[in-house]
Amino acid sequence: MAIRDDFETTVEPLARLMRDHAEILELVEAARERTAAALAAEGDSALAATALEQIRDLAAYLAEDLAVHIAKEEEVLFPALRGLAVEIDQVVGEMVEQHDEVRLRRANIERSLAVLDQAHDEVEAASAGLAATLARAEPDALTPGDLAGLLDGVKRLEWILQGHFGDEEDDLFVPALKLLTTETFAQLAESASALDL
Repeated sequence: MAIRDDFETTVEPLARLMRDHAEILELVEAARERTAAALAAEGDSALAATALEQIRDLAAYLAEDLAVHIAKEEEVLFPALRGLAVEIDQVVGEMVEQHDEVRLRRANIERSLAVLDQAHDEVEAASAGLAATLARAEPDALTPGDLAGLLDGVKRLEWILQGHFGDEEDDLFVPALKLLTTETFAQLAESASALDL
């Protein structure tokens, strides 16, 4: 992925999208590493708390920032590329399908967190009569199975995102640099920036 290494000199909005890709992958990697460490150190509530916080941060990022990122691609970049070449149209279709898969994985992680919230609330209610949320809960209430399930979800998301970002950067961004004009990129950058508001 030669283009990924050169996003500082790439034209906007492609450079912003590539910076987003790098940021997303860093968050996913941190969540995976911290969750794996917590799972390996069973019973270490500090590591479990750190892992859970990292997964919550990732889930929040995916719910808000990734949605904006995908909108920039699907509403700004992809329409500008459609119709330029049959091969590009096919890649755009594949990228939209991959976005749908990422949305599914995000929803799976959010569902896992919701189940953990509910399960912990029930345990707290039964033992202490408190309706604490998982965000305020004691991390040692997490079972190794809970952590393993979260780790599996994060690993799958990471695998999907790595492949997707590579496909996008190599199969769309590189041809876009050749097919779109400087003026078009300026208009796209302006439209993409408007989505940040």
